[in-house]
Amino acid sequence: EIRAWEEKLTLTQEIIDEWLKVQSCWLYLEPIFSSPDIMQQMPEEGRLFQIVDKNWRDTMKLVTNDPKVLHATSMPGMLGRMKDSDGLLDKIMKGLNNYLEKKRLYFARFFFLSNDEMLEILSETKDPTRVQPHLKKCFEGIANLEFTNDYDILAMMSSEKEKVELTGSISTSEAR
Repeated sequence: EIRAWEEKLTLTQEIIDEWLKVQSCWLYLEPIFSSPDIMQQMPEEGRLFQIVDKNWRDTMKLVTNDPKVLHATSMPGMLGRMKDSDGLLDKIMKGLNNYLEKKRLYFARFFFLSNDEMLEILSETKDPTRVQPHLKKCFEGIANLEFTNDYDILAMMSSEKEKVELTGSISTSEAR
């Protein structure tokens, strides 16, 4: 009987360890892949995330109905489900890092931004004003940009409120 409890507790610990890894990664990736822009730019990783997301949500529904640890961890295939999800999340993270690296190679100023800052910009391509908080890191002396209602850029401003009017407006819609 002691051996059976030891095996059960060891399995429970393994499941909880995998569970925490999956939960942590899912919490990080869920807001990223809820962006239609990112899903469009990374269709394969988006598809894999949808698999993990469905698996995670299904597991959470089951656990919500019976939240006792020993019941939750003794569900058939729970360890395998968590390990499979963790493996898919690793592939997704590698794909995401490769995607961000390509963007940095395409536009070197992105090297000044963290992955999270880049993702914030790239997940909101329909709203160019979202780059404003990150301008100082990419361009010395530029604190913000002045936009028209159509998101065309009219001027650059420094932190000291110095304004440089552009000779012509820059259309951000044409850049997309």
